[in-house]
Amino acid sequence: MDIILKSILRRQAPFLIGGTITGTIMTYYYGFPFTIVVNSAIWYGISYVVNKFYWKNKGLDDQKYLIQYALSKINSRKRKSK
Repeated sequence: MDIILKSILRRQAPFLIGGTITGTIMTYYYGFPFTIVVNSAIWYGISYVVNKFYWKNKGLDDQKYLIQYALSKINSRKRKSK
């Protein structure tokens, strides 16, 4: 794994873990559709504030990199299977 990916995963892991825990709890009480919207908005806000003031960067750049990385892995698997 490259260095950039490791640093991004290290910064994003707490948000993934926290979102999973609160999402599970909220789903039990409020239902799945409501939880998806509200939990995503809450954790987006938390990650934005933490990234802006603690890491001094935009979290969107990290998320874009992770999406590009995942899509490149998916596309490479599709090419191998053909």
